[in-house]
Order: sequence, then structure tokens, then C-alpha cells
Amino acid sequence: MQGPFRGVAGALSRAFGGTVTIHPGTPQARDVTAIFRKAPFLVPAADGAEIETLVPTLRASRDVMADLAEGDLIDPKDGQIYKFLFERENANPASDALITAELEEVP
Repeated sequence: MQGPFRGVAGALSRAFGGTVTIHPGTPQARDVTAIFRKAPFLVPAADGAEIETLVPTLRASRDVMADLAEGDLIDPKDGQIYKFLFERENANPASDALITAELEEVP
């Protein structure tokens, strides 16, 4: 049932994203089209309350994220460099599914 949806991830990345430079631990950096956002995320506090924080995320198709490893650098052209931490779980089996990765600001 993927037929009508094939290519949707790429179209979404182009529509809502931009050019992001990925430095995958090698001297060869590459530019890709991806969606960079700082998404709100609730974190439990010690007193049981929840604190909202902004977590930098990168969404791109599975093939763009395939060779990323922890510590690889991401430059979304916002004046800050980010470090790749991990991919979030994704139940979508499509070969071009959008994958979300959590990032961390590099000081």
C-alpha cells in the first residue's frame, strides 16, 4: 500500500525544511534537505511537575539518516552546530519514511 505515498517524505522535507549540512565523522560533509525544528518536550521535574523544554530535532528520510552515528555534527544554518544523539523509534516501514533524530547543541 505504499504506492500512492511513495515520495511523500521527500516532498514534505522540501516543503517544510531546508538545506542542512551533515558532517558524518568523515572529512566529507554533505548537504541534504531536512526539517530542523526545536520541538517542545515535557521533562519530569523532581517534585512531580513537568517542565517544558525545547529539544532540537532533525527529520529526514530514512536514506539521509542511515549513516549517522552518535556524535556526528549537524549544521542547520541557524548559527549553531548540533550533535546527533539518536533516532527516535519509528514504526513506519516505508523506505522513504521520515525519521526523527534528537540533537544536542554543541557549546
